[in-house]
Amino acid sequence: MRVIDADGHVNECPATFDDKYMDPAFRSRRPAIVGSGGLYYWMIGEQVVPRRSGLGCNNFSTPARVDGKPTRHGALIEGKNLDSLDSQELTDLNARLEAMDAEDIDVQVIYPTLFLAYPLTTDMPLMTALCSSYNRWLGDTLSGSDRLKWAGVVNLEDVPGAVKTVYEAKSLGASSMMVLGTAGDHMLDNPMFLPFYEAMAETDLTLGVHVGWSCPSLNNLYSELYPSWITAFTMPLLMGFVAFMTGGLLDRFPNLRVVFLEAGCLWIPFVLDRLNHRYPHAHRLANLYPQINVNAAVEPNEYLKRGNLYWSAEVEDDMLPQVLDLVGEGQIVFGSDMPHSDRERDAAKTLRERDDVSESGKSAILESNPARLYGF
Repeated sequence: MRVIDADGHVNECPATFDDKYMDPAFRSRRPAIVGSGGLYYWMIGEQVVPRRSGLGCNNFSTPARVDGKPTRHGALIEGKNLDSLDSQELTDLNARLEAMDAEDIDVQVIYPTLFLAYPLTTDMPLMTALCSSYNRWLGDTLSGSDRLKWAGVVNLEDVPGAVKTVYEAKSLGASSMMVLGTAGDHMLDNPMFLPFYEAMAETDLTLGVHVGWSCPSLNNLYSELYPSWITAFTMPLLMGFVAFMTGGLLDRFPNLRVVFLEAGCLWIPFVLDRLNHRYPHAHRLANLYPQINVNAAVEPNEYLKRGNLYWSAEVEDDMLPQVLDLVGEGQIVFGSDMPHSDRERDAAKTLRERDDVSESGKSAILESNPARLYGF
């Protein structure tokens, strides 16, 4: 059985925004690494990230090294997860392949780290340029690799730029495009994003909806990282799922493959229950009040049966067997989160050793489902 990791990561480094990849018009404003008190950050415009305390706090493992030496987070990952700096940054692909071999991972789809927060800058043309530079860098870095695939990033608040970015990422070899659960304070089913989804459908790229600090209205409720991780980082993914299930996107784009990544699978029964419970009531109210719209053409369970919605599970999720019974064995995938410091090492082995998941379920999660999801 091959193991396909549906959600690995890279720690961005200065090469990500090198002259080779950055639009010349924005090179003078490229992200720079700055330090204070032995800690290091990305300076993007007038904003410093990560912001580990204070309103809108967040956390990243990038930058992982400065002047050849590991930062505190880079050193933590090297020590805790045994992921070398070269593996973290993909500066030596053999280093990442060795890390994958150590955990029996055959193929890995790479997602970003820095772009898990919004907004990195309020300058939307600069944000689009940062996305393009990242995509060009990763497309170049992973060109020709049969084991390392990647997801492009896109700035949804610049819709024409987003459409252009999708086609460029496809030409560069991307397997998917990543968005967060909201586009700032806009829901993913906002009609303004329809040209983006049309480009996704035309290119047949997978859409990866990833956890992240995407909604400023939520982010700015928190000044401590621990509760922010629970709500501001995770809840937008659930909001994104509800947008797809209620907003008519799955009717307009019935063949679009969508995966919801890195929130585990324990939330799926609760949200599906609420969606199914409210669907007939919403129709009853729509018949009474003309200003109420129900945009979804069918009830939620019908969308699930089509087989183009996927979720990643944590291999230790207690309710994984129940979720498999609920949504079927064909729609759950595995993500290692390599090289992030909060991941579980040897996750594929952990799943294989579970005695409450069938062998067919294990094979589907580790191989056939992610292969179908990404069109491998």
